Amino acid sequence: MIADLGFKATKSFLTACLVLFAVQGTAGIWDDGNIEEGQALFNANCASCHKVTNEVLAAPGLAGIADRWGASEELLVQWIQNPQGAAESGDSYIKSLVSRYVPTYGWMTAQAVSAEDVKNIMAYVQNPPDAAPVADSGSDCITVDELPIEEANNDSGVWFVMLLVLFLIIAMAAAGVNRSLTNASREKDGGALLEDLPYGQRVKMWAWENRVAVSLIGVFIVAYGAVLGYQGLMRVGVVEGYKPNQPIQFIHSVHVCENEVDCKYCHHSAYESKHAGIPSTNVCMNCHKAVKKGRRYGETEIGKIYEAIGFDATSGTYVDGEGKNGYASPQDTYDGDPIRWNKVHNLPDHVFFSHQQHVVVGGLQCQNCHGDVETYTVGRVAKVEDINQLVDKYPGLIELSKPTLTMGWCIECHNKAEIDLASSGYYEEIHHRLKDHLRGNEELRMYMEDDKITVKELGGWECAKCHY
Repeated sequence: MIADLGFKATKSFLTACLVLFAVQGTAGIWDDGNIEEGQALFNANCASCHKVTNEVLAAPGLAGIADRWGASEELLVQWIQNPQGAAESGDSYIKSLVSRYVPTYGWMTAQAVSAEDVKNIMAYVQNPPDAAPVADSGSDCITVDELPIEEANNDSGVWFVMLLVLFLIIAMAAAGVNRSLTNASREKDGGALLEDLPYGQRVKMWAWENRVAVSLIGVFIVAYGAVLGYQGLMRVGVVEGYKPNQPIQFIHSVHVCENEVDCKYCHHSAYESKHAGIPSTNVCMNCHKAVKKGRRYGETEIGKIYEAIGFDATSGTYVDGEGKNGYASPQDTYDGDPIRWNKVHNLPDHVFFSHQQHVVVGGLQCQNCHGDVETYTVGRVAKVEDINQLVDKYPGLIELSKPTLTMGWCIECHNKAEIDLASSGYYEEIHHRLKDHLRGNEELRMYMEDDKITVKELGGWECAKCHY
């Protein structure tokens, strides 16, 4: 009897230890997340609508969420992955969230994140690295009225042509005066008057009489024309400063700088495609279902989004219901005109460029090619001089000299950009192949003598890399 009781007590003790070990070994959603990874995930998935403070952006701030979350951790993950699915669970706390926030802000868009991702996001939300007091709103953000005005491009060739025409007019007038004075003098002396010849013949006669001067002037004109022609040919395809008008006055500085929306939240295809992509109206509505009045243009420009997608701002509902997905745009039922954005960055058809390769593998920042987007109104093609000014502001930017979006600009970057071979299996594999191919070769020793590898040295100057 005593032995049996001792066995049961020992069994209960071991069970309790196992349970305690399991609880301690499996961290909760609020514990042990990676703050740095969480910050990247938050910027990519959450920052367009939420702030880590109590400030309301397009949805409530997330400060103190660990203390006020009243449902299970599993429901928190489900709430982020599938809000409407979490609402169907019947949990009273989830119901209170729906009744309190959905009428004002609309349904949160389902996020493609894992439970581990949520843990990392919560770690960042609870411990944001930059938790210092925020400076005055917009103090570092250029507003519309503060944007620099681009000076007109005064082409010296135009002035040269104008001066040449003016010189010819003066020369013809002087020739006419000289002819009149000569005829007056001859008539006084009783001599024969000059023959009244057409201007063309007069010019020929004058050119022959002054053929040395005319030859020098001709050589100068031909040389100057050749220089202008060469400069003109070198500007073919150069579109620096190109800034087309857009159907909606979208202000990058408000979204990127003031509201701290990550570029790749809207241009998410940069992670997985050749093209960064123009955000669909659905992406705009993730925030603007709640944000109905802009800081610059009020309701005017946001109203164009509503008109395109069929959203009634007064009632907070879509014109023809809420579509097949329940929360997405009913574009299958609403017969509206889409927003026709004007493309800014255009490459020739024979040029291959992949955002995914440069962003994911190369680790480039948007500013490397697009400049300081957080100071822009509408999108534009940045000038190389503007990008070079950001070298101290954004670590990793390379100072270049060729015009942006030209072949010279690309190959100059590939020649200067250094590669961390340990950053990617792709780079490691290419490096191994290079070593096997050039083993004992003088070219390999030349590559390695400066203890760095550039994109060029790993094949970044091969024609087929960028041309079809």
